[in-house]
Amino acid sequence: MKHFPIAKELHTDVLAQKYGQISAKVLRHDEKAREAHLIDSNGISRTFAITLFPKSIPKQIKKINEQIKNGSPIGETFRQNGFEVRKNVLSVNILQIPKWLKNDFRTGKASAKYRISEFYAKSQKSKPVIYGTVIEIYSPDFREAKINQIDLIQLSAPTEALKKAGFSMQEIWEKIGDASLKSQQALREKANPKAGKLVREMENEIMDILSLPHQSIRKS
Repeated sequence: MKHFPIAKELHTDVLAQKYGQISAKVLRHDEKAREAHLIDSNGISRTFAITLFPKSIPKQIKKINEQIKNGSPIGETFRQNGFEVRKNVLSVNILQIPKWLKNDFRTGKASAKYRISEFYAKSQKSKPVIYGTVIEIYSPDFREAKINQIDLIQLSAPTEALKKAGFSMQEIWEKIGDASLKSQQALREKANPKAGKLVREMENEIMDILSLPHQSIRKS
């Protein structure tokens, strides 16, 4: 199984290599957040993703956001519009799977691995922008609920903290693309002490969303 791709290759690419055709089942998409399952041809959710949006979507990607809102997978839609995408990984952790999500994952296992990343996008004509903060919860069949060494190497820090430490968006983009241990360490070491607090606030928001009832996508 490949490690989490933070540049060029998409999460849906990796899912497709194991399960075949992958499509998005959108449960919610409003100005604050998007909730969607990435499902295989049998209707089984292989990843549940929550995207937390910034206060305003950058104008150069508003049309892309409309396409995504209509049901297109995020990464694939950006790629089809000539954008390269990269992910600035903020956290990798384990959670207890809520009952409704166990049903959609079709699993009896109690725990799942999740990852929080800032979704960066850039075209040849544009500067890097952040579409949103994406939380991917992986079905236990796809990813074992364990944190490995590569997960730890990929950890960075929120853009808000990195900008206060003197990094530009372009510099962050380049270091994500490098994806080396040295580059990720440079980002973490420069981030101010507020970085951890920002991530904890995101994790609390995620848990609040997961605690709410969700309609099952599973066909009877």
